Amino acid sequence: MARSSNRDRIARAALEAHAAALEKAAKRAAKPPKAAKVAKVAGAGKSTRVKIVWQVCSPNGAVVATFAYPDKAAAEIKLGAVQASTGRTHVLRGTKVPMD
Repeated sequence: MARSSNRDRIARAALEAHAAALEKAAKRAAKPPKAAKVAKVAGAGKSTRVKIVWQVCSPNGAVVATFAYPDKAAAEIKLGAVQASTGRTHVLRGTKVPMD
């Protein structure tokens, strides 16, 4: 068995690579094309209507009372009453809630 030269080895490797590339191309051509993907927009589903309400909350975040947005004065009165009765600081916050 004779030794093959470096030139022969390089030529054989090039032929094998070319044959492999042709096989890959044939396999790709035989496959059916994939359907185009449609981009989905995140959060584009149903839009939910919301309203703002005033919530009197305890120091740990629990809701003590809820008032409609125009009744801010009543919410502030309730806030003062709750703070006076418990001796702890409560918070009045506007919160978005889904409409009924």
